[in-house]
Amino acid sequence: MRTSLLLLLAHVVLRSTAQPDTLWIPTQGKLVPWAVQYEAVRTDPQFTRIGRFVSDTSRVAVQLDYKRGFPSGVYRAFYPDGRPLIFAVYGWKTLYGDWTEYDEFGAVSVKGKYENGLRDGPWAFRKEGIRARYKNGLKHGKWKTIEGGRTVRVDKYRKDKLKRSQTIR
Repeated sequence: MRTSLLLLLAHVVLRSTAQPDTLWIPTQGKLVPWAVQYEAVRTDPQFTRIGRFVSDTSRVAVQLDYKRGFPSGVYRAFYPDGRPLIFAVYGWKTLYGDWTEYDEFGAVSVKGKYENGLRDGPWAFRKEGIRARYKNGLKHGKWKTIEGGRTVRVDKYRKDKLKRSQTIR
Protein backbone atom coordinates (compact mmCIF):
# COMPACT_ATOMS: atom_id res chain seq x y z
CA MET A 1 0.00 0.00 0.00
CA ARG A 2 2.86 2.38 0.74
CA THR A 3 4.10 1.90 -2.81
CA SER A 4 0.80 3.15 -4.24
CA LEU A 5 0.92 6.30 -2.19
CA LEU A 6 4.50 7.09 -3.08
CA LEU A 7 3.95 6.35 -6.74
CA LEU A 8 1.08 8.77 -7.18
CA LEU A 9 3.48 10.81 -9.22
CA ALA A 10 0.75 11.31 -11.77
CA HIS A 11 -0.55 14.32 -9.87
CA VAL A 12 2.79 16.07 -10.19
CA VAL A 13 2.65 16.14 -13.98
CA LEU A 14 -0.16 18.70 -13.85
CA ARG A 15 2.39 21.52 -13.72
CA SER A 16 2.54 23.59 -16.87
CA THR A 17 6.30 23.81 -17.37
CA ALA A 18 9.04 21.25 -17.73
CA GLN A 19 10.40 20.33 -14.32
CA PRO A 20 12.53 17.67 -12.71
CA ASP A 21 10.62 15.33 -10.48
CA THR A 22 10.94 11.96 -8.80
CA LEU A 23 9.62 8.53 -9.68
CA TRP A 24 9.92 6.10 -6.76
CA ILE A 25 10.83 2.66 -8.10
CA PRO A 26 10.82 -0.55 -6.02
CA THR A 27 14.27 -2.12 -6.15
CA GLN A 28 15.33 -5.09 -4.00
CA GLY A 29 12.62 -4.41 -1.41
CA LYS A 30 13.30 -0.66 -1.15
CA LEU A 31 11.85 2.37 -2.91
CA VAL A 32 14.59 4.15 -4.86
CA PRO A 33 14.12 7.73 -6.15
CA TRP A 34 14.81 8.35 -9.85
CA ALA A 35 14.88 11.91 -11.16
CA VAL A 36 12.53 12.60 -14.08
CA GLN A 37 12.47 15.60 -16.44
CA TYR A 38 9.14 16.36 -18.13
CA GLU A 39 8.33 18.08 -21.37
CA ALA A 40 6.27 21.26 -21.01
CA VAL A 41 2.51 21.02 -21.36
CA ARG A 42 1.66 21.93 -24.94
CA THR A 43 -1.26 23.91 -26.33
CA ASP A 44 -2.25 21.13 -28.77
CA PRO A 45 -5.84 19.93 -28.24
CA GLN A 46 -4.52 16.41 -27.61
CA PHE A 47 -1.01 15.06 -26.97
CA THR A 48 1.03 12.66 -24.86
CA ARG A 49 3.35 14.28 -22.31
CA ILE A 50 6.65 12.47 -21.83
CA GLY A 51 8.93 12.38 -18.78
CA ARG A 52 12.43 10.99 -19.22
CA PHE A 53 14.92 9.66 -16.71
CA VAL A 54 17.48 12.41 -16.00
CA SER A 55 20.24 9.79 -15.76
CA ASP A 56 19.47 8.56 -19.31
CA THR A 57 17.26 10.89 -21.34
CA SER A 58 16.86 8.25 -24.06
CA ARG A 59 14.65 6.29 -21.60
CA VAL A 60 11.00 7.19 -21.08
CA ALA A 61 9.99 7.20 -17.40
CA VAL A 62 6.40 8.49 -17.70
CA GLN A 63 3.78 9.01 -20.42
CA LEU A 64 0.46 10.76 -19.81
CA ASP A 65 -2.23 11.62 -22.34
CA TYR A 66 -3.53 15.19 -22.28
CA LYS A 67 -6.63 16.76 -23.77
CA ARG A 68 -7.11 20.55 -23.85
CA GLY A 69 -4.19 21.03 -21.46
CA PHE A 70 -5.30 18.54 -18.79
CA PRO A 71 -4.53 14.89 -18.02
CA SER A 72 -7.12 12.70 -19.70
CA GLY A 73 -6.43 9.17 -20.86
CA VAL A 74 -3.69 6.67 -20.17
CA TYR A 75 -0.86 7.19 -17.65
CA ARG A 76 2.14 4.87 -17.82
CA ALA A 77 5.28 4.80 -15.69
CA PHE A 78 8.25 2.57 -16.47
CA TYR A 79 11.24 0.98 -14.80
CA PRO A 80 14.57 2.35 -16.09
CA ASP A 81 14.95 -0.73 -18.33
CA GLY A 82 11.58 -0.07 -20.00
CA ARG A 83 9.41 -2.63 -18.18
CA PRO A 84 6.00 -1.37 -17.02
CA LEU A 85 5.75 0.04 -13.48
CA ILE A 86 2.27 1.63 -13.45
CA PHE A 87 -0.70 1.64 -15.78
CA ALA A 88 -3.51 4.02 -14.84
CA VAL A 89 -6.37 5.90 -16.44
CA TYR A 90 -7.28 9.55 -16.06
CA GLY A 91 -10.76 10.91 -16.64
CA TRP A 92 -10.96 14.66 -16.99
CA LYS A 93 -8.07 16.02 -14.83
CA THR A 94 -8.22 13.22 -12.25
CA LEU A 95 -7.62 9.50 -11.83
CA TYR A 96 -10.70 7.66 -13.03
CA GLY A 97 -10.43 3.99 -13.90
CA ASP A 98 -7.91 1.19 -13.65
CA TRP A 99 -4.75 1.40 -11.56
CA THR A 100 -2.17 -1.40 -11.90
CA GLU A 101 1.32 -1.54 -10.42
CA TYR A 102 3.98 -4.10 -11.33
CA ASP A 103 6.78 -5.36 -9.12
CA GLU A 104 10.37 -5.55 -10.27
CA PHE A 105 9.77 -9.10 -11.56
CA GLY A 106 6.85 -8.09 -13.80
CA ALA A 107 4.04 -9.47 -11.62
CA VAL A 108 1.02 -7.34 -10.72
CA SER A 109 1.59 -6.04 -7.18
CA VAL A 110 -1.36 -3.64 -6.76
CA LYS A 111 -4.65 -3.58 -8.65
CA GLY A 112 -7.75 -1.43 -8.23
CA LYS A 113 -9.85 1.39 -9.62
CA TYR A 114 -10.26 5.10 -9.07
CA GLU A 115 -13.41 7.14 -9.39
CA ASN A 116 -13.17 10.94 -9.30
CA GLY A 117 -9.59 10.70 -8.01
CA LEU A 118 -10.48 8.37 -5.11
CA ARG A 119 -10.01 4.64 -4.65
CA ASP A 120 -13.31 2.90 -5.19
CA GLY A 121 -14.34 -0.76 -5.30
CA PRO A 122 -12.12 -3.81 -4.88
CA TRP A 123 -8.35 -3.46 -4.51
CA ALA A 124 -5.64 -6.12 -4.15
CA PHE A 125 -2.23 -5.62 -2.53
CA ARG A 126 -0.22 -8.72 -3.40
CA LYS A 127 2.89 -8.22 -1.24
CA GLU A 128 0.78 -7.49 1.84
CA GLY A 129 -1.65 -10.32 1.00
CA ILE A 130 -4.66 -8.02 1.28
CA ARG A 131 -7.88 -7.94 -0.68
CA ALA A 132 -9.68 -4.75 0.17
CA ARG A 133 -12.65 -2.56 -0.67
CA TYR A 134 -12.90 1.22 -0.84
CA LYS A 135 -15.84 3.55 -1.21
CA ASN A 136 -15.17 7.20 -2.07
CA GLY A 137 -11.53 6.81 -1.04
CA LEU A 138 -12.34 5.30 2.38
CA LYS A 139 -11.95 1.74 3.61
CA HIS A 140 -15.41 0.26 3.34
CA GLY A 141 -16.47 -3.38 3.46
CA LYS A 142 -14.40 -6.51 4.00
CA TRP A 143 -10.63 -6.48 4.05
CA LYS A 144 -9.18 -9.98 3.85
CA THR A 145 -5.62 -10.89 4.79
CA ILE A 146 -4.44 -13.98 2.95
CA GLU A 147 -1.43 -16.14 3.83
CA GLY A 148 -0.44 -19.30 1.99
CA GLY A 149 -3.57 -19.15 -0.14
CA ARG A 150 -6.04 -19.04 2.75
CA THR A 151 -7.82 -16.22 4.54
CA VAL A 152 -6.36 -15.68 8.02
CA ARG A 153 -8.08 -12.44 8.97
CA VAL A 154 -11.18 -10.50 7.98
CA ASP A 155 -11.67 -6.87 8.97
CA LYS A 156 -14.93 -5.06 8.32
CA TYR A 157 -14.81 -1.31 7.70
CA ARG A 158 -17.49 1.31 7.34
CA LYS A 159 -16.46 4.79 6.19
CA ASP A 160 -12.81 4.15 7.14
CA LYS A 161 -13.63 2.96 10.66
CA LEU A 162 -12.91 -0.60 11.76
CA LYS A 163 -16.20 -2.17 12.87
CA ARG A 164 -15.10 -5.70 13.62
CA SER A 165 -12.17 -8.03 13.16
CA GLN A 166 -11.97 -11.80 12.97
CA THR A 167 -8.82 -13.91 13.02
CA ILE A 168 -9.16 -17.29 11.35
CA ARG A 169 -6.61 -19.95 12.25
